[in-house]
Amino acid sequence: GYKRFFRRTLLESSDFLKNDCLKINCTVGVVISATDCPQLNSIHVPESDIGSHFGTLLENMEGSDVTFDVAGEKFPGHKLVLAARSPEFRSKFFNGMDTEDKQEIVVTDLEPK
Repeated sequence: GYKRFFRRTLLESSDFLKNDCLKINCTVGVVISATDCPQLNSIHVPESDIGSHFGTLLENMEGSDVTFDVAGEKFPGHKLVLAARSPEFRSKFFNGMDTEDKQEIVVTDLEPK
């Protein structure tokens, strides 16, 4: 931490400024030796399979908060995931352009597959 703080007004009226210049002296120490530490307990972190987890949520429709109607066929979705991946969805869902909270979006220019 800092041992002393100076307010600007105090610095400007002090003897530390010479011709509007402040010189700062720093001493830097470099440690070359290493210290042996006892073995720490490690925690096993499994590899990420977040894509699989998102897929499971979508398959189970858990937490889905929007539905796409494509030629009468319904597709559930998650607004947060869509907004995170698409600026267009982010704008549609969160920029207040539509005053009502859209639960269903009708898609007219695509066919379901």
